[in-house]
Amino acid sequence: MSILSRSILCALSIFCVVSAVGADNAINLQKARELTLSRSSTLRKASLAVSVASLAGQAQGYAALPAITASATGSLGYGGDVPSFQDGLGAKATLSASETVFNGGKTGDLVKKYGYATEAAQETLRATRLSLIGQADSAYFAVLEAAASVDAAASDLEAAKLRLNLAKTKAEVGALSKFDYLQSESDKAGYETALITAKKTLSSAQVKLASLTGLPASTSLKPVDFSQYDSLRDKFSRLDEAAIESIATKYKNLAKANNPTLSTYSLASKQAKLAVNIATKSYLPTLVAGYSHSVSRSGSSSETTSSGSLSLTASVSLDLWNTKNAVDQAALLEAQANLDGDQSQTDLDLSVDQTVYEWLASALSLQSSSKALEYAQSNYENVLEKFKLSSATASDLSTAEALVSTDKKALIAAQYSFLLNLSTLRGYAGIEDEAKLLEYVP
Repeated sequence: MSILSRSILCALSIFCVVSAVGADNAINLQKARELTLSRSSTLRKASLAVSVASLAGQAQGYAALPAITASATGSLGYGGDVPSFQDGLGAKATLSASETVFNGGKTGDLVKKYGYATEAAQETLRATRLSLIGQADSAYFAVLEAAASVDAAASDLEAAKLRLNLAKTKAEVGALSKFDYLQSESDKAGYETALITAKKTLSSAQVKLASLTGLPASTSLKPVDFSQYDSLRDKFSRLDEAAIESIATKYKNLAKANNPTLSTYSLASKQAKLAVNIATKSYLPTLVAGYSHSVSRSGSSSETTSSGSLSLTASVSLDLWNTKNAVDQAALLEAQANLDGDQSQTDLDLSVDQTVYEWLASALSLQSSSKALEYAQSNYENVLEKFKLSSATASDLSTAEALVSTDKKALIAAQYSFLLNLSTLRGYAGIEDEAKLLEYVP
């Protein structure tokens, strides 16, 4: 067994021990999502906005009911040559009600408009949830990717140290030039710097995730089992251009039906259309029916008197120029809302298309990067043995190391690009479970 193989096995053994110790405290992606949602003040504000919109809608609904008012007054009069307390005492009670019986249907339109506003608030709440889930995914994967990069950088450094030790031994017996020895030292220093940078990136990613979840930055994360996507990658490798386009179309249709941001634009267009109707109905008269009944009693008489009345009031605005101006403004706002909705649909379709192709590309890169890394590691071991036997130069070994390092980085990037693209597609589709997306892959 080669030195590199023994080093890898040793690292894996240590990793397994550490994972076993921290397994009880490790969190998975679902837990990270739940903690992010539970801590978000933005989500709580969006939830309150739904309640506010709902109450405003109820208030508008109550406006369609009769307005009932009750009042009572008491009076005490005095004066005259011989004031009498009993003669000056009086009381009156009044009950009145009024209701708009006709306004061209404006009241009903207002109720609908507030209903759309409530639906829009609910869609905004859902969009906020999806956005936060996406942030949790991104932060979680960033930590795992950074941790993998640290492991890769540490492995690169170990290989550089091994080459430097071999180069030092060769240099001491005159079998290696000073230039080649200095190159080994330089490469080792470069890999040390790369490891420091990778650790800083990991610390930054951990802090970001901690700010979302509220957990300590040192909290362990459960790794992603990429083997669960093996069959999916096999399917991708067999897809032709027509099949890929079909998948993208299905995802765009799913997004059109479920994307909350798109729904918000659609509701805004409906509200704008109702606003035009409401403004237009200001040309029509308004009829208000009223009823009033009062009961009174004066101190000078023991009798109680009562009276009542019915009324029907018609009113119409004669400043037609103001009404026309309001209608024109509402029509322009409706046109703007429709344009915003159309542009949102176009942008969403483009985003889905781009993400689908990036997702498929990253999935295929997983296969090619894995094979490339396998070759690079085999090549490195071969060159390493030749270097020991002085049949390969230090430059050859340095090139082989660099190839392994590059292919490791490519594999790590492909793995987490695949996951992030899947998460992004889930957000565009307006769903919280990725499993539904995978059902569309033939």
